Parts: sequence; C-alpha cells; structure tokens
Amino acid sequence: MGLKLVVVCPGGAVTGGPEALHQLVYMANQIEAGSAAIMYVPNVPTPSAYLKYGCPTVTSVSADQLVVLPEIWPEMARQFPDSRCALWWLSVDNFGSHGQVDLSGISLHLCQSEYAMRHVSWKVSAPKMMLTDWVDLRWLDVPRYARVVVNPAKDAGLMRPFMARHSEVEFVELAGLDRVGVARLLWGSQMYIDFGRHPGRDRPPREAALAGCVVLSVELGSARLSDDMPLDDCYKFSSLDECSAALEMVMSDWRTHHEAQAGYRSVVANQRDVFRREVGLLLDFCLGDWCCPS
Repeated sequence: MGLKLVVVCPGGAVTGGPEALHQLVYMANQIEAGSAAIMYVPNVPTPSAYLKYGCPTVTSVSADQLVVLPEIWPEMARQFPDSRCALWWLSVDNFGSHGQVDLSGISLHLCQSEYAMRHVSWKVSAPKMMLTDWVDLRWLDVPRYARVVVNPAKDAGLMRPFMARHSEVEFVELAGLDRVGVARLLWGSQMYIDFGRHPGRDRPPREAALAGCVVLSVELGSARLSDDMPLDDCYKFSSLDECSAALEMVMSDWRTHHEAQAGYRSVVANQRDVFRREVGLLLDFCLGDWCCPS
C-alpha cells in the first residue's frame, strides 16, 4: 500500500512525547508493513533508546501522505503545503511552548487523552480522533520495600513540602536512572506519588502501576478525569492534608489498597491493544474523506 504516515519528531529528544511518536510508527508498521516512517527535525540518527521500535526514517514528504506533528509544532504544517497535516496533542499544557499557536494548517487533531479531547473540542471544529499510547516495563524479581517513589520532574509544587512533612517515610526519587534502574526502583517500592500537572496521560504513574505500586496522584490536568486516570477518588488529592491522609491510609493496609487498584493496572496493561485499534482507524481514515469519529 505504500507510505501513508510521516511522523515528525524532535531529533535527538528522549522523553515521553518522542517515545509515543516512535510507538505510532512502530504500531502502524505492525498493522500494515511500510505504512509509516519518522522524520527527525533536525535530521539526526535514531536515539539508541528507540532503536527497538525499528522505525524507518525519511527526509521528505509526498502529497499523498499524512504528516503527523507533535502539539508543540502546529505551524510546521506550512512546510508541507501539498500534504494534509494532523496534530497529535500528547500534551495540552505544552501547546504554544515553542511559540507556535496557529492551527490553520491542521486538518485533523489526534488526542492522547480525554483531557486533550475536551480541550480540542472546545478550541476547534476540525475532525478529531483519540490516539493514546502505551507503556511497558521490564519485569524484575526484586524485594519490595515500604518506601515511596516520587518524581522531581513531575512536580507542581507540593512534592518538597510533602516530603518535609513526612520525615518518617523513606522517599526515593525517580531521577538519573536508565530503563532498568527505573524498573528496579518501581518493582522494589510499595507506593508512587505523582505531584505533576498531568498535561496528558503521563507515563510514570502508569509504569508504577505496572510494577505493582499503589499510585496516588494530585488531581490536576488529565488526572482529574477517570477516562485518563481510572483511580478511585480516595487515591487523588488536591492538598497536602489530603495527600497525607491518603498516604497514611495506604501505609496502614498496603495489600488491601494494592488489590483495590487491580482495575487500574488492568487498564494500563490493556492500553497497547487499545492503541493498536486506534492506529488501525487512523490508517483507515488517513487517505479518506476525514469523516472521523470524535
């Protein structure tokens, strides 16, 4: 069938967003071989972290291909005047972070979260589709300790005050680790607390869930929505006092709360299959008439 999707990715970047862009190319090619490729801007070699996805690369686009842009670069559509362009809202909050806010060149909006879908539905009338992503985590057989993992890269301002309040708790920070180190830390801990802004479906809480951590999260951004983070309200907080109460609740009976989050872990584990269906729909529609489900 030939190349249908060209996915534009920041060259050399290794974060959650670029990983999702590689996952899109990988999954499209799993569904239909040769249907998708990556275009790095600037043009650099594939980062070693993403070689596992086996993404072919291109440096040019033809008119019959759909160009998928990350939400930070909507105005890059001007560089592809003969092609239709889709914008993948991997984050709501990062839109405009590179000074680009003009959506006039975007024909289709792809939403990684329900949070993004609601924002885009309010903002534009163009066609839109859900396009999520998935996370995986290497299984490691390590002892699990009564400690709490936090992520300094995902902090809306409550993390340090909370840690200072609970000097009796062993906190470990999710920082400076490779993939194996992340897996080892999460499999070896009982809890993960996310203090971030959740501009989309963030990866760390989902990875923590896969590792069997009980997850607590500040109620911001996509974490406010059960479609994006299907956790009971008792595991979400809006203040230090609420977080303290949730922490004490879980620490008093960790096994019960671990079992209570089995549904959340199941949802996260199933996201790869959901993503495959979504990518299949995108491939079906990318050369169609844009009558996309919203």
